[in-house]
Amino acid sequence: MRYIVSGILLLALLLGLLALWMANRQWHDYEKEGKPASPMAVRPLEKKDKDPLPLQTIIGRLQLPKGTRILEIEREHRSHIMHYEFELVTAEGRFYELHVDPYTAEIVEREKKD
Repeated sequence: MRYIVSGILLLALLLGLLALWMANRQWHDYEKEGKPASPMAVRPLEKKDKDPLPLQTIIGRLQLPKGTRILEIEREHRSHIMHYEFELVTAEGRFYELHVDPYTAEIVEREKKD
């Protein structure tokens, strides 16, 4: 009886480890490629089959006003679509965020911060 319980616990542990490994692998693929790893998952209908532009290129294309400082840049995903969120402060001290398409450097959304 003791061997049966030990065998069941070992099997449960192995299955749990397998599930964690598969989830980690899928998450790694999602982070690396910016899209779901599973072919069954919803894929974006956009031009995401190419690599994103380098950040220096995107910053150059934004044409920020003189004296504007970049405080933070975050990579975010919304509905399986990657974008960059830039937190900025102007020379006058106003804070705002830009959401930028990493493939075209186009501003998707602009938000004022209070």
